[in-house]
Amino acid sequence: MARTKFTQELELLLNSVRVMGVNLEDTLDKVIKNLQDKDVTLAQAIIGGDDDFDNSEVDIERQCLELVLTQTPVAADWREIASCLKLVGDMERIADHCSDISQYTLRLAEKEPVPMPEHFVEMLGVMRRMVYDSITATSENDAGLAQKVIATDDEVDAYFREMRQNLTALMQQYPQLVPQYVDYLMIAKYVERIADHATNIAQWVLFVVKNELSC
Repeated sequence: MARTKFTQELELLLNSVRVMGVNLEDTLDKVIKNLQDKDVTLAQAIIGGDDDFDNSEVDIERQCLELVLTQTPVAADWREIASCLKLVGDMERIADHCSDISQYTLRLAEKEPVPMPEHFVEMLGVMRRMVYDSITATSENDAGLAQKVIATDDEVDAYFREMRQNLTALMQQYPQLVPQYVDYLMIAKYVERIADHATNIAQWVLFVVKNELSC
């Protein structure tokens, strides 16, 4: 009977993580689209919605602690609970960076428009896929998908290095547009950090499935 109750509460915990993941995917899609649209109202809504992710993280942490304190988890259970505690922290950081990017979107909306940096759309696409795959791997305990996410992180790093060089050259060529290019450079850095957090999530999936911890 005790084990049945534990299983039910663990499933509630995992469902809370899934819901947070779905909400994060939705927010990320809005952030990426708004880099093109520069809708001030949407950017402000994304920034204001960051508190919801903070609250979700706190609620999931509470569920994890209640499971530990009121039930008797075995080794595999401990890994799953510990990974939930860690990966929701990474999800919350991704949400923070969505808010950060939206802050820079607001800044760009106030300035003379400039074209998006070369290959920026491709970088965003790779990052988005990493986040989606890491969340799917979490829901399905898919070690193969998690390993794919980890292997893709170098691709985002390469895009960031290239973008930093390109933006530096553009700043030298068009000094009057330096503020816009600095904004895009900061956004690109947040994109790289989001990819790093997706990698962390994938590593916690491997911890649950294979008892391998490399982060």
